[in-house]
Amino acid sequence: MRALTLAKKDLIILFRSPLAYIILSSFLFLSGYFFVSLVSQYQLFSLQAMQLSGIENFTPQEWIIRPYLQNSGIILLFFIPLITMRSFSEEKKLGTFELLLSYPVKEWEVVVAKFFSVAVFLLLALVLSACGPLLLFIYSEPEVLSTLSGYLGLFLLSCSFVALGLFLSSLTENQIVAASLSFGALLILWLLAWIKDVLPKTYQSWIEGLSLLSHFESFAKGVLTGVDLIYFFSFIVAFLGLTFLSIENQRWRA
Repeated sequence: MRALTLAKKDLIILFRSPLAYIILSSFLFLSGYFFVSLVSQYQLFSLQAMQLSGIENFTPQEWIIRPYLQNSGIILLFFIPLITMRSFSEEKKLGTFELLLSYPVKEWEVVVAKFFSVAVFLLLALVLSACGPLLLFIYSEPEVLSTLSGYLGLFLLSCSFVALGLFLSSLTENQIVAASLSFGALLILWLLAWIKDVLPKTYQSWIEGLSLLSHFESFAKGVLTGVDLIYFFSFIVAFLGLTFLSIENQRWRA
């Protein structure tokens, strides 16, 4: 209950900040731009496909929704560190972090509250960004379950970004440092699937298994697997646990 109260407070503070509206509007603008571009490209190629034969998987799911979700994931990779950088770093800089630790709340409640406040903000952003794909159901017939699976994967991917960002934000009081570390770490985890081909075959499957992109790709394709769900949940829990240990250590030191 105290965690929900703290989460509500953090969410109110977040929406009182101009940064929240700048990030939200920028995300919707960029994702909307990519969506319109993908629809235009699909319409152009559909005219050519009517004159050609042998084109496989020429569906709105493969040509619009899947790349749209992938592009949205890349946009969030840039924007989420800008949100999480203020979670702990800003409070440390303003001196309110020590005051927060003096309250009769447990460390895990603080961590969970920070996580849920950002997760709710991102859920709102994803719901608003889904307005474009919803229009496809009026003019075409995308696969409903595959689309829902893709959005579930995008939300889990976003939550994973948040969990890592919160941990790195808890380590420093400098917001720029926190954002830079978060972006660099997320970019490495994202690109692991691309660099695996230059590594020995012995390590390729292991490196691919660590990549955020590899596990998100299954959701974007409309495939729900236990392995990918376990990966994302484990990733989120692991970094929230590390954040808890970081806050607990700072509380004892204080």
